[in-house]
Amino acid sequence: MWWRDCVRFFPSRNGSAIFHRCAVDGRCRGTLRHMLRFRPLVCALALLAQFAPTAASAQAPSRSSAENVIPLSVRMPLSGYNRLVVQVTVCEPGTRHCATIDNIMVDTGSTGLRLQAAALPDNLRLPALAGPSGQPMGECLRFVSSSAWGPLRTADVHFGGLTAERLPVQVIEQGPSPARPASCETSNVHPTSNGTLGIGSAPSDCHGDCIQSAGAPHPRFFECGSGGCLPLTGAVPPANRLPNPVTRLPLHNNGIVIDLPAPAAPGAREVHGTLTFGVGTAGNNQLGRAHLLPLRPDGRFTTLYKGQTITDSYIDSGTESYIFTDPALPRCARVNWAYCMAPETSLQAAVSGGNAAPVDVRFRVGNFEAIRDLKLGAVAGAAVAANGGRSEFVWGAPFFMGRRVSVLIQGMSPPGQPDIKGPLYAFTP
Repeated sequence: MWWRDCVRFFPSRNGSAIFHRCAVDGRCRGTLRHMLRFRPLVCALALLAQFAPTAASAQAPSRSSAENVIPLSVRMPLSGYNRLVVQVTVCEPGTRHCATIDNIMVDTGSTGLRLQAAALPDNLRLPALAGPSGQPMGECLRFVSSSAWGPLRTADVHFGGLTAERLPVQVIEQGPSPARPASCETSNVHPTSNGTLGIGSAPSDCHGDCIQSAGAPHPRFFECGSGGCLPLTGAVPPANRLPNPVTRLPLHNNGIVIDLPAPAAPGAREVHGTLTFGVGTAGNNQLGRAHLLPLRPDGRFTTLYKGQTITDSYIDSGTESYIFTDPALPRCARVNWAYCMAPETSLQAAVSGGNAAPVDVRFRVGNFEAIRDLKLGAVAGAAVAANGGRSEFVWGAPFFMGRRVSVLIQGMSPPGQPDIKGPLYAFTP
């Protein structure tokens, strides 16, 4: 998400993180932080960066007069492709001393606003988030061979006409202070965007009781004083975690709606849509006749595809492509970990969650090498193979193109509809 030179950070649904380092052949390999499990992704950043843009750009985004709507674009902000990005304004709490930051990636697969220190002006002083004993908080996001370290701060964050006051945020790689703990390995990778806006279905970045055991070799949450940073032990209080920013809005705080057009095959340099806050809270974010997809607490559901029942499925705007296994689809000649369908072909699967009936979903698979050659920024047919034939189905950024997709946060309901409760996705076919 934040890294270039073919390196990708991907927060998991249970608040852990995966770091994917890609070889020159484009294949990314990663392991779950805390050694829980392996989840593959494929990274094409190094390959994409070799080619100059040739595709035409779509019309520039326009601002809505509604207070709960902000422009959303799909493009390659610094590298990569299919990056959903927005602009946010970050202010010192209770003041008008602010900075507007663009190229913040919208990620429905993680939770919390995390900003690159380099994207913030030096004179923007965000106060520290105090830990249980009153010392400043720090957080270490652990990857395979490195990690990202940064303090937790508070800020007033403006999303269009809405403001999340005193929102806890993380400032990544903010120089030598607070000092990085020895257990948080130094990272030498570089950011690819100015931060990540994690607004998925989870209410915070560490779920449940969020227990951090004493003596754990790789702690995540720290309190930092004059003697250095020490890990928290026991249950990390909710006030010391990163919340879903949507939950801190005064209105429209139960979820989000993403509206994006579908680019024509093979893709476009960029496309523009909207990010709307709230689900069922105003006339512009009603569910209408959308299909409902209840999620398990871990954000997963079941995909039915060509006779396979794939229980390890999830939707994630922060993953650039579809990821699934289908031996019948042709692989690309030069990048054999990706699918190359010519012409672009429409396929069908079904998704189900909870007691809901399965819902048919059509999706497109095109020629991945054309994406590489044209350096397209918005591609609806990008699809790659799950590493090692893993039984998983990732409905990445292309799923959002040409659809209206709502995300309802865990435990929340649209006003007047108590029978509909998150975590849940709702989408048009």
